[in-house]
Amino acid sequence: MTEVGPNRVEYTVNSGNGQSNGGASGPGQGCITVLRRNGSSNFCGRLPGARPSPQPDAVVIQVATGRDGTAILAIVSD
Repeated sequence: MTEVGPNRVEYTVNSGNGQSNGGASGPGQGCITVLRRNGSSNFCGRLPGARPSPQPDAVVIQVATGRDGTAILAIVSD
């Protein structure tokens, strides 16, 4: 995490083949980063309340804004 504050979260993930950044602000906002051997992808915006689903041959990272200046972090893999 590079920043956590009331309704705000930013992060950077370094992997073997590069770097992914994400950030969101506002209630219910967040980012999902999918890391694969051949690259990564990001989506930031309003997130569903559920944890991310595992994806084949990938690590999925979900970061969301939380109450009272906290961040919610979920990491899943297959």
